[in-house]
Amino acid sequence: MDHIQKRGVGLNVKLTGEKQFYQFIGAYDHQIELTLYPEKELDTIGHVVVLPWYSDKWLFTVHKERGIEWPGGKVEQGERPLAAALRELYEETGGYASSIWLVGYYKVFESQRHTFTKNIYVAKISGVDPVPLADDVERVEFLPLDFDPSEKGYSPLVQDQVFHFVRKEVFPSLRGVAFD
Repeated sequence: MDHIQKRGVGLNVKLTGEKQFYQFIGAYDHQIELTLYPEKELDTIGHVVVLPWYSDKWLFTVHKERGIEWPGGKVEQGERPLAAALRELYEETGGYASSIWLVGYYKVFESQRHTFTKNIYVAKISGVDPVPLADDVERVEFLPLDFDPSEKGYSPLVQDQVFHFVRKEVFPSLRGVAFD
């Protein structure tokens, strides 16, 4: 977190809006329950994802196996979800946030016995450092705000409805931009 503290990041941890709930089949044919604008952050989650925008572009990673996707990963032992989001963002893109908002979470039902939940953050990126990227990241990719994730080369984790709903329902309130 030193890279974040040095930059004097002002963090907003909650974006207000009317709570929304969606259910659908997501990536890898798993049942997904998505909640946008939750009443509180989930501290007991094990994963985070970040939708970062930088100078009218999305800042994504190119995962070595899955393709182009939004940064994210596991919350480490003793780490808070917000700290994990900022760490993953920096490790996978070199990006540092001037603001970050919790916008939701989603639960993935891999089987009847195994589920996991990811907090979803949107971050305004104020700069990108040229850092060695995480081992599973090939490179950083700057994408137009209206890119089509159904095109070849995008991770199933960007092609499913989680990204669609976050971009459509949350991002316009931050930037005044509408997505279909």
